[in-house]
Amino acid sequence: MFLLSVSTLAGAMVIFTLAAIFLPDPPPPLDEDRCGFAFCEVCMKEAPYACSACKTTRYCSKACQNSNWRNHQRECGIHQKLNEINTRIAMTPPKRPPVGQCTGCNAKVGEGRRLAMCKECGYQACGSCESHHSRGTCYCPNSNFGKSYCRMEPRWYHSNGRGRAYAGDRHPETLGRPYPDEMYDPTPHACDCCGTVTKVFKKEYRDPWVWH
Repeated sequence: MFLLSVSTLAGAMVIFTLAAIFLPDPPPPLDEDRCGFAFCEVCMKEAPYACSACKTTRYCSKACQNSNWRNHQRECGIHQKLNEINTRIAMTPPKRPPVGQCTGCNAKVGEGRRLAMCKECGYQACGSCESHHSRGTCYCPNSNFGKSYCRMEPRWYHSNGRGRAYAGDRHPETLGRPYPDEMYDPTPHACDCCGTVTKVFKKEYRDPWVWH
């Protein structure tokens, strides 16, 4: 009886091992991600969806994701680890830059030349870098040189200058040209960036790629 039980257990272990190899866990859900044009990993069609686990591999449909899951499963875990590392780097506050040197291009500024400086993080930009989309972005997560991102139209380069994009509320200044009412949430609430109680953009209008 004992030998029969051991034999049965060994057989069950073999079955479970084979099942793990040939019947992998189901793939994670797909997230809609229309941040620019991308190609499906399987069929090379336009891919508006991304793997919700790794946020990297793109697909045109659930069918293509399912057909590619056995190949993608291992690299999916690798991408997730890399994302964790990149997130830790992006969230680590940088050292305050040295005074008198452009943080964007490292050029030292002599007499008679001006540097724009963020009072919060100390980032400095020369005239050339100040107008650049990335070198002109300071290290503050919710603002750029003192101007809150929530008061600007969404742009892909609105970030902390280290890879972490701003994803908070938006209620841009209208500058005399009001936005359509359908772009706003119907009920005012406190902005999660500046705290002002106002109507903010709906989630779909906070996507910077909608504005391109």
